[in-house]
Amino acid sequence: MAHLIRSAKTASEWVHRDLVAYNINIVTQSKQQFFHTALLRQPDHPSLDGFMSTWLRQNAADNETAKLLHYLELVDESGGHEAAIDNFLAKLLEKLEYDDDNRIIFVSHDFPFDICGETSSAEINICIVGENQHTIMLVLDKKLKDPEPQVIAAAIAAYANDNEIRTMRHRPRLPTITFPAITMHGTYPIFYKITVTAQLCDAVAFGTYPPTTTHALRYIPDLPLPYNEGMHLLQNRIEILTCLEAFKQFLQN
Repeated sequence: MAHLIRSAKTASEWVHRDLVAYNINIVTQSKQQFFHTALLRQPDHPSLDGFMSTWLRQNAADNETAKLLHYLELVDESGGHEAAIDNFLAKLLEKLEYDDDNRIIFVSHDFPFDICGETSSAEINICIVGENQHTIMLVLDKKLKDPEPQVIAAAIAAYANDNEIRTMRHRPRLPTITFPAITMHGTYPIFYKITVTAQLCDAVAFGTYPPTTTHALRYIPDLPLPYNEGMHLLQNRIEILTCLEAFKQFLQN
């Protein structure tokens, strides 16, 4: 595919053709393959007990459960507006302690994105940031049919940004970084592990075809009830929270 035309564009303009142009392949895995076990534990955070057992906000037994269900209601009432999804998910990740170990949850972030000899941009809805300002996880929430190419482009931009930070702090650059990532389809997440190499980053920056294939791993949760209901239904909510709890193992400081 070295003959494909490559052009400078923002990460939000990436489509599947761009993945082919840069020798990137998405590999779907089973729960066992992706999480290294098929038996995932439900979250045991006391602040989430009510959220996992209460369907409607008016039935919430405590204020914290009522607030989280209110965020979820706003997603539905807004028709899946990005801001509503972002605020709900940021609060949920906080309850799941994604911000432990000196990490923070950052909503709405832009990275410079070097592509085909020009500097463009990569926008991400939510990212987990470590204490040294490096990016640990990416979340993209788009009302698009297929946001996967865009979250992969954002991971490439995050790789370059993290290594620039390391250079400024007189630390060695990393040849490879694996970014946990999520794309949100309403309140239904799809999980990824995106490994970015120096070879891939350079190929995108200069608009060339990398000889080594990049494999982005993907897990699509199997829900007990219709996917388009996302976390609105309790059975789905429990399964998604269980996956989010297991996904924390891939956060690397």
